[in-house]
Amino acid sequence: MDETESLRAIRAAYEGGVTFFDTADAYGLGKSEELLARALEGCRKKVVIATKGGVRWTKERGIWVDISPTYLRSALETSLARLKLDHVPLYYIHKPDGITPIEDSVGELERLREEGKIGAIGISNFSCEDLEAALKVAPISAVQVKMNVFDRKAFTELQETCSRRNVTLVAWGALADGLLTGKFTAAAQFATDDHRSRMPEFRGAEFERRLQAVARLKDMAQARGCRVGQLALRWVLDRAPFTCSLFGAKTEQQVSDNLGCDGWNLTGDELDMIDAITGIPRR
Repeated sequence: MDETESLRAIRAAYEGGVTFFDTADAYGLGKSEELLARALEGCRKKVVIATKGGVRWTKERGIWVDISPTYLRSALETSLARLKLDHVPLYYIHKPDGITPIEDSVGELERLREEGKIGAIGISNFSCEDLEAALKVAPISAVQVKMNVFDRKAFTELQETCSRRNVTLVAWGALADGLLTGKFTAAAQFATDDHRSRMPEFRGAEFERRLQAVARLKDMAQARGCRVGQLALRWVLDRAPFTCSLFGAKTEQQVSDNLGCDGWNLTGDELDMIDAITGIPRR
């Protein structure tokens, strides 16, 4: 990552009308929060900043998940210091740790909300059952899950509850780890330190199947007068009225390209066409 370019990209997003910035303390082991604070100097309180807690790290032990109430409180305090804020608008529990009941974790975030340290509570990568349990403890404003034209399992499981309980579903992976930008070919090779090298959708027959679908989506996007990545982001936004699409960007140009998803909508026929191309019927 080029730090200077990253700062420019974040600033370009703000100047382009982006008002919601999503990060986590574990991204870059604190570096992402610090970078975001620098990029948004002078306007941090004019936007909605969301961060996550629950992933710990030390030189001796490496990285592990801990969503115990005690750790979440300390993680939030550290995040506030990095972000140079006294209050974060949206705070997520990053993921389950397999030990701590979701009710205990959410209960602590509700206490932090009452203390004015967070504005709203979110959960990330939890099941629908966990969401229902969390909602019995406190209002949940957002649930973050993987969601794109290929990967819809979590969305399908959560959509009824999110719609009924007025919970925003925030989609990460909306561009399918870059696949939906259209930049990859069947000859693509991924380094061992690239997480895609360990993902089955970037290998073998499944990778080929998805590449063929992306090629058809490219044709569809061209006919629509947009880029395939813009089509993919727009699909998330139009799939349900309670969804929000995240995108990552390393450069100002990527920000500009991704913001081309704004200001228009897919028709019902186009949504059906995307379902047909991906082979996943709408539910």
